[in-house]
Amino acid sequence: MNKQRAKQAGHDGNGKLPSGRHGLSRDVVVRSQRDRMIEAMISAVAGKGFSETTVADIISRAGVSRATFYEQFADKEDCFIAAYADVMGSMLTFVAEGFAAEGDRDWIDSVRGGARSLLTYLAQNPVAVRVGIVEGFGAGARARDHYQEAVGAFFPFLDAGRELIDDGDRVPGEAARVVVGGISATIFNEASAGRAGNLLNLLPEMVYLAVVPYVGHEGAMVAMEETEVTA
Repeated sequence: MNKQRAKQAGHDGNGKLPSGRHGLSRDVVVRSQRDRMIEAMISAVAGKGFSETTVADIISRAGVSRATFYEQFADKEDCFIAAYADVMGSMLTFVAEGFAAEGDRDWIDSVRGGARSLLTYLAQNPVAVRVGIVEGFGAGARARDHYQEAVGAFFPFLDAGRELIDDGDRVPGEAARVVVGGISATIFNEASAGRAGNLLNLLPEMVYLAVVPYVGHEGAMVAMEETEVTA
């Protein structure tokens, strides 16, 4: 929770509500507790992994009772799903801004900007990598469904490449899904091996993979060669 949200909720700056009579509404108290438990889940999973994280870890870090936890979450997985959505939402917002940052420039520049934002975000946010990429696959079917929903948000950005070519309708409808799946698998492998900090080095290859179904090998080679590995 950032400092502005804490101030608005009446927190003392460390995420917890002030002791004693604070005059805050029940809704504010519940929201504060939920935010702290989500943050505690993210912190615990980043440090211990999902399977080793317990409800006791969460309530201890959040400073709430076990009864409070079960008032808001059915179980550990339910809390993780909320935390996972928070992490993935932040990542997707950052990446969408990368796609949009190129403004009126061409589609390949937009794809390059989005891919750069994604890899930069992951390289600079090890917690997001651990919680959103690595642990998400082992946290059950619901987490995997959320992951698939998140990566699906990238499909329209890629499918816009159909408009670049006269016979765009001939590009297989599953092209974007296959491209995003391949990129996701590569990111997962690198992150699982502890190499998330070096993900930006893969940017040229990622750009090639993203655009090749739409512009062909030669066009994708040009796009790759024009991609600089800079943050």
